[in-house]
Amino acid sequence: MTSEGAYPHGVGRHGAVLVFDADDRLTAWNEAAEALAGAGRLLVQGALPEALAPLFRCLPPGHTVTDWPLSGGGFIRRTAGADAAGAGPTAGADLSGRLFAAASHDLRQPLAALSLLLGALEGRLDGAAAGGGKGAPGRGGALNDPAARDLLNAMGNAVQSLRGMVDGHFDLVRLEAGLVQPDIGAPVVNGILTRVALDAAPRLDGRGLRFSVLPCSVRVATDASLLERILQGFVASTLRHTERGRVVLGCRRQGAHLRIELWSTGRGLLPDQLLALREEFQRPDGSGDPSAIDLGLRLACGLARRLGHRLEVDSAPGRGTMLAVLVPRAADGADEPPAAAEPGPADAPAPGADVSRARVLVIEDDPMVLDALGALLGQWGCAVVAADSVDDALERLGPGPQPPDLVISDLRLKGAMNGIVAIRQIGKALDATLPGLILTGDTDPMRLREARLSGYPLLHKPVAPMALRGAVARLLGRERLKS
Repeated sequence: MTSEGAYPHGVGRHGAVLVFDADDRLTAWNEAAEALAGAGRLLVQGALPEALAPLFRCLPPGHTVTDWPLSGGGFIRRTAGADAAGAGPTAGADLSGRLFAAASHDLRQPLAALSLLLGALEGRLDGAAAGGGKGAPGRGGALNDPAARDLLNAMGNAVQSLRGMVDGHFDLVRLEAGLVQPDIGAPVVNGILTRVALDAAPRLDGRGLRFSVLPCSVRVATDASLLERILQGFVASTLRHTERGRVVLGCRRQGAHLRIELWSTGRGLLPDQLLALREEFQRPDGSGDPSAIDLGLRLACGLARRLGHRLEVDSAPGRGTMLAVLVPRAADGADEPPAAAEPGPADAPAPGADVSRARVLVIEDDPMVLDALGALLGQWGCAVVAADSVDDALERLGPGPQPPDLVISDLRLKGAMNGIVAIRQIGKALDATLPGLILTGDTDPMRLREARLSGYPLLHKPVAPMALRGAVARLLGRERLKS
């Protein structure tokens, strides 16, 4: 039995990759794993390693199976053939890339904590400066020092930039490993634009760039999560190359397609740079020079190829650049299951919206992030109940009749529990309908789709403090209007 004959998708060349979480449950695999004998029957989400043992009993001679532990628990199981032994640095880089991808959730946790703590520090300084630096006359001047404020803003921008790189590398490695499977639906593009806007606005504002989003009610035939990542790649590239001026995100119809365009002012591209970028966009297999374009656009190119969408670019030196993705419009009558209601940019509360006196339950199994969330919400005047699980939350809430005004939960919790189930279980236990907000460091499209269809708003770690405050204010405002 030859490697090529047994594994038509190339197991002999690239190897099967299976990713297990801290509970030894299967969470992801690549196309090569699907080519293993018996995979159609055994490869299911949540499968245990012992149930998958038959997959590896009929490997060709010279093939090995290796387990690599992950820093946050769990491991990667990978097959490798004899041809991999001489692959040298490429094989090692391939494996380290997958390890990086699988561990990216853990990498985002300290970033999330740092972003939240920076927000708490900024709020503390604002409050102390407004109070005149009581009891410390020499301190007020330092608090109002523009240079100190600039340093704080630069730290926040650095955290957001690092987040973009972590997200980009993670998605690119998953894409190249064959772990990204598009889930084509018919979403209304306005929901995608809004999520991109809510994520990008604080970062663009931190650079002093004016940002506008033009709403669009057209339905498109695409995977909403992956299209969102393409647009986030556009934003990441724009942040790198736009020092001042304005950024506009909008759409226009073009025959059977919808052009989603991101315009930015700035230095633009020289003719040879524009030509090189257009050539990269047109490559059918992504075989070009990786250094020719930045990470955000590399990711956008890979995802667009996976979805069958076309990317375009135009630019004028000294004036700015336009990036566009052409997406097929959905057929008439196409529909998408209802997702969480997404507020439009015009509905967003002011950055200083009052969220004080709210009782907020936070469920987060990472102590560092839990402490940071508590510090930031406490800085805003919220009464915070912090817990690392549903049982801990119910115990800390106590027997009192007053339920929390809001529940904020991480999507991925310990064991089989997730944030969606956690919020619903707590509401059931308290016999109350609780507004909820999901935070996540996960970028798996299927998990994000599940979260968005749950009815709860979703924010990505590390979340910008003002984006979190805006989401909290919107949810509290809706509930107060109901009452």
